[in-house]
Amino acid sequence: MNFVTIKTENHAIFNFEEINKVIATANPQNVAKLIDTMQLTANPRKSKINKITNSIQETLDHSPEYMVFKSKGFLLSTGVCEPLERGRFKMRVQDPITDGLLDGGHNMLAIGMYLLQKYFESKELPEPIEFKRVKHWDDFKPVWEKYREGVETILADLDFLVSIEIIYPQQNREDIFSDKVFEISDARNNNYALSSGTKADHKGYYNVLKDVIDPELDVKVEWKDNDVRKTIKRNDIVSLALIPLIALQRNNRLESHFRTINPTMIYNSKEQCVEAFSLLIERYTDQDGELKLPAVILNAFKLMHDIPKLYDLIYQKFPEIYNKSQGSFGRISSVTQKKDKEGKVIKNFYKTKFYSLTSEYKYPDAFIMPIIVALNELIQIKADEVSWKIPNMEGFIENNLKDHCGMLISTIKDNNYDPQSVGKSSAAYKGMEMELGLAELRMNNNL
Repeated sequence: MNFVTIKTENHAIFNFEEINKVIATANPQNVAKLIDTMQLTANPRKSKINKITNSIQETLDHSPEYMVFKSKGFLLSTGVCEPLERGRFKMRVQDPITDGLLDGGHNMLAIGMYLLQKYFESKELPEPIEFKRVKHWDDFKPVWEKYREGVETILADLDFLVSIEIIYPQQNREDIFSDKVFEISDARNNNYALSSGTKADHKGYYNVLKDVIDPELDVKVEWKDNDVRKTIKRNDIVSLALIPLIALQRNNRLESHFRTINPTMIYNSKEQCVEAFSLLIERYTDQDGELKLPAVILNAFKLMHDIPKLYDLIYQKFPEIYNKSQGSFGRISSVTQKKDKEGKVIKNFYKTKFYSLTSEYKYPDAFIMPIIVALNELIQIKADEVSWKIPNMEGFIENNLKDHCGMLISTIKDNNYDPQSVGKSSAAYKGMEMELGLAELRMNNNL
């Protein structure tokens, strides 16, 4: 089991019925130890360089004696904490849910950057390029680890204190503590409202999706707010996960109280999709935090391994389908083509959202969302098994989709090529469901 022991300058311990709380201050040497070991995994969002971190560093530079007053410092959480003599505390740093920094990520990033800068200045070293490129916590950690030994040599020369709070459970109250950690974190971060998606991720609601989507995508999804190095938006994945739920709902395989999923919601209200998904997960999560999804729902989510790939393939193919129906996709005002200095179109300049397939066009996904959502019509449910009615879905899109988009293309034209109108058009979604349903019947019955 991993532990870190820090020595506080001043401290007071408060014992409550379920949770203990330490209020203390720590010097630079012990703050550095916290930076070494305390991760932001228990913090629902990533810290980044901004005006807040700049202001903290200004305080450390010009009035370090007031740091303990100007900054709220760190809120540390640990499932195991042992108070020792001389103001020392031995804390576990292992569990990603309960052990870590609940609040104060920007403080920790700012102080870490300040300590690195002071080390470079003390040795008259130019700031290395990797230090200058730090924008977020994930950028910072490798730089910190690289120069950590050098930082240790200048810590004793620095004179400032940082406020810290440590919360940990009373004995035999560990389960209650793990349930309360997120509520405490949410409340302490209320100066920056957390999105419902970030809250859901912190509670582990998306683990079922992380288990079934392509691992290649999972590492690219911005599950937490501000994790901007990730290229795929969390809400894009979660909203697509409602497509197989539409099929379950229409086959009466979801509980009747679960809200009706309006197909247009997947395009124009991704926050509602996140809320609907969270309510479903909450419904099947017991008091111990264990998710017990019915097999039919779990199997439905497994189709999320395919849906993002089908999305990209449809995005790539749709302009060609449009052009072959006596249209000119590139002339639509909301469609972009990259051109060279001579005005010639650069082929395959753009990339699709999930798998970076090449595309000549960049355009609003509203034009294809009726097709994407209509994939629910190609889902079959037999007992608890959920699968595609057409075994080779990619082959279907490659070879047969072109024959079934006429109604959607007419809708685009009838709505004056306005993507918002198309994306919110119930008729467009119903029309594509009819078209794909007809396509499946023809293929599987050799009509």
